[in-house]
Amino acid sequence: METTNTVDAPVHYNPNQLVTYKVIDLDATDQTISWPTVKVVDLEWELEQGRRKSKRLNEYVEKVGHVENRLSDYMEMDSEDIVSELCSIFGFNPTKEIEFEATATITGTITVPLSDVADFDINDVDLNISVDAYSYEIDDYNVDVDHITTL
Repeated sequence: METTNTVDAPVHYNPNQLVTYKVIDLDATDQTISWPTVKVVDLEWELEQGRRKSKRLNEYVEKVGHVENRLSDYMEMDSEDIVSELCSIFGFNPTKEIEFEATATITGTITVPLSDVADFDINDVDLNISVDAYSYEIDDYNVDVDHITTL
């Protein structure tokens, strides 16, 4: 016999039902009470957002607590090590753009029909060259073919 853990909504559940609830705004000088009326579905959405914010806040508080516990150790560490650890704690992955220049020699063979050999000009060959760094992302690069000659 198979059992499932599904939760069915109560028969009387109406997500569009209007509900009135009490909101207490605590200010530095006084307290304000209001009684907004909203649909159940809107109230559920606000509750879910509150739960998500609370979870993120708890995660952030834990990370800040970790940094506070390590402050005395940071006094004896290099700044690069401190930045690296802070990035690790907060889940940052900073990047730095490094410019490069490369020189390549490309050799190959082009097969030209005999009927076209008399009119063939190697400078009319359009080389399509791409750059790939495998482990790293190359966003912007230019390839210029300075000259092409026959051997």
